[in-house]
Formats: sequence, C-alpha cells, structure tokens
Amino acid sequence: MKSKKLNFIAAAVISTLCVPVMAADVTIYGRAHLSLDSLDDGVDSGTNVSSNSSRIGFKASTKLENNLEAFMQIEQNVRFDEGSGNWASRDSFVGLRGDFGTVRIGQFDTPLKVVRGKVDMFGDRLGDIRNLTRTSTSGATNANIGNVFDERYKNGVAYTSPKFSNFTVDVHYTPHNGTGATNDNVLESWSLSGAYEANGFYAAIAYETFEGANGLDPNAIRVGLYYDLTSEFRLAGMFQTASDVPGGDRDVFGVGASYKLGDITLRSQVYVADENDLDESGATMFVIGADYKLGKDVTTYVAYGVTSNDENAAFRVSAGGRDTALAAVPGEDTTGLSLGVMYNF
Repeated sequence: MKSKKLNFIAAAVISTLCVPVMAADVTIYGRAHLSLDSLDDGVDSGTNVSSNSSRIGFKASTKLENNLEAFMQIEQNVRFDEGSGNWASRDSFVGLRGDFGTVRIGQFDTPLKVVRGKVDMFGDRLGDIRNLTRTSTSGATNANIGNVFDERYKNGVAYTSPKFSNFTVDVHYTPHNGTGATNDNVLESWSLSGAYEANGFYAAIAYETFEGANGLDPNAIRVGLYYDLTSEFRLAGMFQTASDVPGGDRDVFGVGASYKLGDITLRSQVYVADENDLDESGATMFVIGADYKLGKDVTTYVAYGVTSNDENAAFRVSAGGRDTALAAVPGEDTTGLSLGVMYNF
C-alpha cells in the first residue's frame, strides 16, 4: 500500500512538472555538415576535414490571446570535426509575432547577411561568396576595424513587417555590437532591407552601417536576386559596394546558376572583388559543383573552386561558413576540392 502511494505521488509530481513544457510547441533540429577537402594556398597543399556551420538548435512557441504568438530559439555551432562547440553561438533570440509583424531581441543574422544567403549557390561550402564580401585585413579583428559584414549583431533588436503584396521590410538595430556593458554605444549598428519574393523570383536591397573604431564607420549596400527560369533552372546574382572599410572602398559582384536533373543538382558561380585603394588588390573566384540527394534530409556533393588573386590580394576560397579555412598567400591562387555531406534533422 505504501509503495502504491509513493508511485502515485511521483506520477503526480512528474505530471505537474511537464505542464509548462506541454504548453509550448518545442522542436529540436540541426544539421551535420562535413567535408573532406584538398586545399592549396598556391605554395603548399594539404588534406583537411571541416565541419561547416553544423549546428543544433531548440525552438519553442506559444499561442497567446489577440492572435499573438511568443517564440524563442537557441542555436549553437557544433564542431563535428574536432569535438567542440559554443553554446548559443548562432541565431539565438526571443520574439513576438502577430498581425503587426515580428519583433525579435537577441543575437542573429542581419538583413544584409540574409540577402547573401538567399542567392549564394555555395553557402557554407567551398566557394562561399563571403570569401570576397567580408572586409578584413591581415591581423585585424572586428574590435578594431568595425563590422566585416555577413555577421550576426550582438544585442540586436529587429522588426520584420508583415508581407504586403509579397514585399517585406526588415530593420535590425544594435546599441552595442560587442560583449559586456557600454556607456558610450561606440559599436552602434544598423542593418535594413526590403525584399520581394514570389513565383520563383526574389529581389532585395540592403544597407548596413557600423560605428567602428579607429575612425572607420564601415557601410555597405547589397543587391541580390534570383529567378527560376524553369522549375529546374535558377539564375542568381549579387552586387555589393562597401565604403569606409580597411584599404578603401571596394565593390564585389557576380552571378551563379543551378540546374536540377532528378536527384542531381549542378551548380556554379563566379564573383569578382575589384581593387580598393591599393593597386593590384582584386580577385576573381570561380567554383563549380554537383549535389546528389540521397534522401529527403541527406545530400552529398562535390565542389572545386579557385580564387585568383592579384599581386597584392590574399582572398581565400575555403572561408565563409566553414570551420576549417586555409589562409591565402598574397598574389597566389588558392584552390580547393571538396567532398561533402549534409544531414538535416
């Protein structure tokens, strides 16, 4: 009799503890994305294993009165290649959505970064457009040059409008794109975009500005678009002009295409970074590849890319969304051959 009573009490306690969880719609999701790469910096070469923006995340949402919904997300990078990771290092936020639109607060991608992700044929792979669009110099860090673009704002507050005739507006602000408290908001930043998407067509324009240090206030305008000529054939392109960045103003532009043949998708893209204030400081990146879909959630792929650097340029082909990247040697071409697998869960 005593045992039955204890079992009843335990069941009641467990049931009570489960109520808050059951009240919310909770989802666990993630991606395991790894590749085997042969990378060459123009002087030496080596074979590497890379975990490429692999992640695990948790989402929850709760319906409220007046057609409102509260939601949250915690997402972190997972290094499948080296057995490590950082908690909440990726898009992590809490928000509220309703007829007025969506409001979020936390750390997450800026509207400028989102535009690149929509048109990049090799996002998180060898040949990612970020190899050219990120603005940095040898030995420089975000702390002393300002935003390098294609990043996540820390301490961000964002508003996304409802969709009006397939058009949306995003406004993303951070009073301090750094860690810890501030009394001067020296790293205040803004990112804004307007986008249209319908019937296989996407077009967007974004502007981002970052109050940096050392007298630099980097800013960029980015235009991206894609168009599905058929259900199998997509064309995409992007243009970015960046000002007040290390080394001087620089434009990056290019095009890409993909074509589906059943479970196989062929893809390619070419992008150019023109010269800044330094002569012979431009580069051209070309990448070609093919995907093979093993199932709904599993894709394998092969990709080959080369970034041809001018005499005073040192752009990579293996950076951007990848946890293993080979540094470039100024004036040398960087190349890579990648065999990868992505498992979404």
